[in-house]
Amino acid sequence: MKLKYILFMLTVSIVSSCRNSDDVKIAVKDSDDEYRFTAYFDENKTEEIVKVIDQNIAPTTIASDDDKIDVTTTLEDKTTFDLQYEPGEVMIKLNKHENSKSSYSRVKKMCEEIKNTIGE
Repeated sequence: MKLKYILFMLTVSIVSSCRNSDDVKIAVKDSDDEYRFTAYFDENKTEEIVKVIDQNIAPTTIASDDDKIDVTTTLEDKTTFDLQYEPGEVMIKLNKHENSKSSYSRVKKMCEEIKNTIGE
């Protein structure tokens, strides 16, 4: 499992270093074990994406003095997921064995909203 994560992060690093700021790439992995949403988009949309995330995780807040976030967070309803973002990219990963179906639905809905925001 750790090897898969390392390989995924290596792939994300390579892809992000090769992309243009105008490129939009969205990938969703929805397996029996996890739900993973990865998106690369115009850096100018980052603030809008962060607002979508903030609205969907409220009243929980995630703050940083940096442009980058890399956290595992647990919301009030016990939804736990990994969140990484920086200008022009976001990755959200939810372990289905550690979360309820309603948590899965909540995160999936948030990711759909992010996808729609990127497309606007």
